[in-house]
Amino acid sequence: MKLLLSTLVALILFLGYGHAGSAEELLTEEQSVQAVKEASELQAALTEKERPLNEIKAMMEPYFTHSFIEKYVKENVKETENGYIVYGSDFTPYSMPYFNYEEDLSFGSENNTHKLFQFFPAEEEGPVSYDDHYEAVLFVQENGEYKIDDVIFSETEPKTESPEMKQSPFNVSLIFDQSDAVSFGNEGGFSFIWNPYFKMKTLLSAYAYDVKSAAGNAE
Repeated sequence: MKLLLSTLVALILFLGYGHAGSAEELLTEEQSVQAVKEASELQAALTEKERPLNEIKAMMEPYFTHSFIEKYVKENVKETENGYIVYGSDFTPYSMPYFNYEEDLSFGSENNTHKLFQFFPAEEEGPVSYDDHYEAVLFVQENGEYKIDDVIFSETEPKTESPEMKQSPFNVSLIFDQSDAVSFGNEGGFSFIWNPYFKMKTLLSAYAYDVKSAAGNAE
């Protein structure tokens, strides 16, 4: 009897809190902007002097995913007599975009990838010319941290999910059928979904109470 009661209580706690623990802290636009600024400074520092290759990778590790670091090193890091260095140029593969932070940037996500991007109008004068395009920095999670995973150039605006398509990180009812779900709320902004998840939790709680009461009476 005690084993059955313990099992029911554990199940109730799992339903109530198990999924809440899996909620992820989402990357914000402000955090992504700061990360790109710091990553840009880091890439500029790699052009200043020769270093051991493992030191270059260690400097990049806080900002970039492992796959990005490998691609960047392969394309840009050159061996010299005294170590390794990145030679500066007008266009370095996988370098951070020259965002104009005084103008609006766009921020959104698609699946598990966050994107910080900006539109660049065509430039026909100067040493570098280009057509209208977008430049974007892509963030993904690696070992629990958001890091830069890629830099893309596109003639079309990067795709992001519309707000109504985004899932709340706290969604304890995914494992239940929500066909008869009803939403409740109050003026303070608190709301919840009354669906089979809460019905099941209520039934289990009531059943556990009855079992415990019966066990106490039997004693």
